[in-house]
Amino acid sequence: MKADEELKELRAHEAKARAAILKLAAEVKPVLAEDLVQYPGREVRKRFVADPEFAASLSDEKVAALKADLAARSAEVRDGIIAAMDDPDLWVEAEGPTGAGKSLGENGRLWAPTRRAADLVAEVMGRHGFPKGEGAPEYRMPTWFIGGRYLPGLAEKYWALVAEVRELRERAAELERTRVRETLGKRWDKL
Repeated sequence: MKADEELKELRAHEAKARAAILKLAAEVKPVLAEDLVQYPGREVRKRFVADPEFAASLSDEKVAALKADLAARSAEVRDGIIAAMDDPDLWVEAEGPTGAGKSLGENGRLWAPTRRAADLVAEVMGRHGFPKGEGAPEYRMPTWFIGGRYLPGLAEKYWALVAEVRELRERAAELERTRVRETLGKRWDKL
């Protein structure tokens, strides 16, 4: 019975860690949402300013149309990305981290929907005649405070919780294997 109690305890700890991950996800998503809606304009501005010759070739009307195009689509793209991140398994069943554990981008399945923000930037730039030169846009997790929240710190906490869930599952699986071996041993000895 001791193994049953220990297994029950491990599963209870896993449930708590899983709940903590989902609580953290609920904290992270609004911060990401705030940045994702700003990213397209920020990225296009950076590329606009980096190419003075091209920037000078655009009239004020064309720049205003470019900004309006970005503003019209940014919220829609952001909403789609955040909705795609609503799946709890994307947060809990992470394979990573693939690096230092300081970015949510290290969870490839979770981060994949953010590609839509970079695709929007590329689409709008193409539609408005930006020269191809600086490389494809890529949305990266912000490394500054947004609304008083610091995503790299939240990412570290996230990866620690993912590691905790993984460890608890491994311990429970080992306990189950031990229990099966003991049952089989008793059966063997009995016959």
